[in-house]
Amino acid sequence: MEQHLVEEITIVAVLGIVIVGAVSAVAGRIGVAAPLLLTVVGIALGFVPGAAEVVVDPEIILTVVLPPLLYAAALQVPFVDFRRNLRVIALLAVVLVIVSALVVGGIVAWIWPAVGLALAVALGAVVAPPDAVAATSLGKRLGLPPRIVTILEGEGLVNDATALVLLSTAVGIAAGADDGGGAVELGDVAGTFAWAVVGAIALGLVVGFLAVAVRSRIHDIVLDTALSIVVPFVAFLAAEQVGASGVVAVVVAGIVVGNAGPGRIGARERQSERTSWQTFTMVIEHAVFLYMGLRLRPVVEAVESAEQSLWEVVGIGLLVTGVLIALRFATMPLLLWSIRFRARTLERQQQRGEQRMAQADERFGAIEDERVVGRLEQFRRRLESQANDVTAERDQALSWRDGTVLGWAGMRGVVTVAAVQTLPHDHPYYAALVLVAFVVAIVTLLAQGLTLPALVRALRLRKDSTVEERAELLELTRRCADAGSAAMAEAMDALETPLDDGMRDEILAMPARRVERAATLLGVGEDVDEEQTRAFVRVRRVQLGAERAALKAERQKGAFSSETLAAMQRQLDVFEVQLDAMAGDEPGH
Repeated sequence: MEQHLVEEITIVAVLGIVIVGAVSAVAGRIGVAAPLLLTVVGIALGFVPGAAEVVVDPEIILTVVLPPLLYAAALQVPFVDFRRNLRVIALLAVVLVIVSALVVGGIVAWIWPAVGLALAVALGAVVAPPDAVAATSLGKRLGLPPRIVTILEGEGLVNDATALVLLSTAVGIAAGADDGGGAVELGDVAGTFAWAVVGAIALGLVVGFLAVAVRSRIHDIVLDTALSIVVPFVAFLAAEQVGASGVVAVVVAGIVVGNAGPGRIGARERQSERTSWQTFTMVIEHAVFLYMGLRLRPVVEAVESAEQSLWEVVGIGLLVTGVLIALRFATMPLLLWSIRFRARTLERQQQRGEQRMAQADERFGAIEDERVVGRLEQFRRRLESQANDVTAERDQALSWRDGTVLGWAGMRGVVTVAAVQTLPHDHPYYAALVLVAFVVAIVTLLAQGLTLPALVRALRLRKDSTVEERAELLELTRRCADAGSAAMAEAMDALETPLDDGMRDEILAMPARRVERAATLLGVGEDVDEEQTRAFVRVRRVQLGAERAALKAERQKGAFSSETLAAMQRQLDVFEVQLDAMAGDEPGH
């Protein structure tokens, strides 16, 4: 019997992966986002007569599937972009989620008094957070401005945490009320919510930096990848054990590893990690959307068997969908105003900073004390970073057209479908509440997802410019090459066995030309001078270290876009792998 069950599970898993792969390939050819097409296919397969019911415990999705998906997404989030848009992300992912949950909860409790306000708010928390997977995949394919994509990605990472913390709080209140526990103090709820966030941030930071420290000492690609897979579960479980939000901890850990890892974790290890996570997320993300479609028929049948009006429940689901869309659009004017307000604030701060810098230079510029010089340089770097923030706000300003796209991109998905099934199963309205959530998820996903490309074309949004990216990459390459050239010159001057003039000139010319075929330049063969080869690799490693340091400094300053920084990082990773191969596959750490 058990063997038969294992075989059935294996067959279902294999068929699921095959369907996901086939549908994703078709989606790419016809220009439709894969999550949307997979949802449609799932719904169609679910209503095929005689089709077997596929059931996955929602706790598995929230505990086993969601953490690695969020972690993989957080690895790709540039901290500078996240910091610059933190207020906007907080408005959408925290304030709007809470307001949406309360408004939806009030409406559902008014229509269905038997549900109770606490459980109705729990439903509101379930349907409040948009799913970023479909929105960002559409956004990148449509060439939306990078800032819109960053906001959608950041919102998708944070809003799940807000919703799940609010969900557990509301379910706890509902359970207490059912048990006759009396009223719940608002202060207790606020304290629990605050600890869930603050505690999770602290744990996420600890796990993230610890993961970077451990992985920087491991040069086995397989072992490093295995450790990378473990990190999100460690962060999630540790946070849940102390009553904090596991989702927040996972997101923070991912951002830390993604931004602190380059330069400390080897390039080969990070390349392997990147490939592994891309494979995992492609299969699992798409499989969850397929599963969401498959679950629609059993949910409908559950409502009918509970002798509730199917059309009444669907109608309430459509009403909730309309309310959520209206609330999101109502937030857009405030969002655009906050962006303009921050831009003006930054400009005023920049002007005051420049005045203080001029006064400091006039007063302390002639002093040669190292501490004074260091503090002036630190203040100058901070002022430069602030100036880049001002430039970014000016260059990436959002208009009402961008606000319209952001408003229409609030599609629900995986978390909504999984989280609603964690509501109390013994409640008389459980099936109805689940169907309401499914209606919200499927209607927003399909109606908004399928029409978003047409909306983008109609509004004629400013597209992401590849020409600008290439120009930025050229400038960033020049800066890193300059740093590498200067460092190599110092390193060659310090060599005990000086390189001959021809070799020295050839090496110093390499960064400017970005020549990566070092073995060809050295004339690899039987007459190769091994001492010269080792000296060459040693000097080039100094160049690599200097360029990585320059890239890190530019990343902190925020003058270049995340796409440009990532492209430069890939160049340096290739450079490191080639040097490792020349040195006999020994990591250059």
